[in-house]
Amino acid sequence: MNRKNRLKRNLGGEVDAGIEPFFDGPALAEVRTSVVLAERLILLVLRSEVERLAADPDELTRFFRHFFDPTATAAQREQFVAHFTKSPPTTVLGYPRSAAEFPCLAVTLDSEEETEPGVLGNYIGETLEGELGEDAEYEGAYFQQSYGVTVYAENPDVCAYLYQFAKLTLFGAREALENAGVLELKYSGGELGPEDHLPENMFARSLHVQCKVLMTVPRLFAHRDARRLRITGIFRDDVVVDGVQGGVSSCVATEDDDE
Repeated sequence: MNRKNRLKRNLGGEVDAGIEPFFDGPALAEVRTSVVLAERLILLVLRSEVERLAADPDELTRFFRHFFDPTATAAQREQFVAHFTKSPPTTVLGYPRSAAEFPCLAVTLDSEEETEPGVLGNYIGETLEGELGEDAEYEGAYFQQSYGVTVYAENPDVCAYLYQFAKLTLFGAREALENAGVLELKYSGGELGPEDHLPENMFARSLHVQCKVLMTVPRLFAHRDARRLRITGIFRDDVVVDGVQGGVSSCVATEDDDE
């Protein structure tokens, strides 16, 4: 079995198998030159796993047995398998409309905020060696984002097991998402009540996915007029990698420097 086929058997393997640039080097080496559409990646992970497991009852049984057998009976697990195979959840980007089919997994953007600039101001740097061109330099920043994966179902038990399915799938696909540039993942969730504009016969739980992604713009699309540039001060920003401070500090002149 080749590497791509092995990857596709992992949670999020469809995403991981399609990320060619990251196989031979650090993930951020290429991510820094692009825009990471986290909602599309989250949707692709969920959609690909729903399709893969719904088409393979044996693999679906293995998945549910591992996660549900410790606290649910074998009969309950078989009910989950039978229901999932017969009525796999639809996956949509944005809130489901009136024509949507249920059960449903809906991916929405809850919030986002710019957090950290590039290395020098918003300057990110250049593309990899040998890829220079008129759009070789980039500006950008990190964005902290929060997405909601809301499970809609007409039965509370179906809503509960599909919520766990979505949570475990995305948690298990953490490496694939990080390889694609969705960094510092953190999950939380809760129940939605009737006051959240739900039909009376609908149950819903929302899984919150927090992450950090890098957004960049090629200077090809962000030309600066040199005549309007002026020096207004000195900017210095310490480097933080995975929460570890780099220790960059200002150089203070001493008497020896004047000699």
